[in-house]
Amino acid sequence: MPTAPVDGPDEWYTVLDPVWQCAGAAEDSVLCVGCLESRLGRRLMHTDFIPAALNDPDYGHHSQRLLSRLRPATED
Repeated sequence: MPTAPVDGPDEWYTVLDPVWQCAGAAEDSVLCVGCLESRLGRRLMHTDFIPAALNDPDYGHHSQRLLSRLRPATED
């Protein structure tokens, strides 16, 4: 059963195959960011995502949670 949100800011994204496989997710499944991170046991990093238009932080409708993962961490 998909766990991705169906309305509001979205969490549609694509990650590298090894990341998805490490989470034990079926190839055709859909997971929200929190569910994927829970399965991985760690927070997603911008390097986990496939370079694709869907993963562009400027896409415009991402949730704040997804945006924070798509952008490289900044050092203060």
